[in-house]
Amino acid sequence: MTQAAHCEVFRVPYSVHFAEDVDVPPELRTRAFQTLVDISETLESIPSSSAFWSAANNGLAELNLGGWKFEYRIHHRDRRILVVVARQICSQARSS
Repeated sequence: MTQAAHCEVFRVPYSVHFAEDVDVPPELRTRAFQTLVDISETLESIPSSSAFWSAANNGLAELNLGGWKFEYRIHHRDRRILVVVARQICSQARSS
């Protein structure tokens, strides 16, 4: 007796990577990594047909965290987020 094949479809989560030349303090790198993992979970809910992907595939996204600016690319096809630049931003708060 054979059982019918049971197939489940799972979306592969996005992986988060840092370019080799991205140099930030280890604790900040960990925070940025976790924040980008959280962002990647949100990306899961955006349909492939959304105009968001057209814009995301053609530019850099930005994350400001702990006085640093991280610029990253979202590679939707490869399901990968790559941080390409991280730089410390001015520590003085802007007044509104």
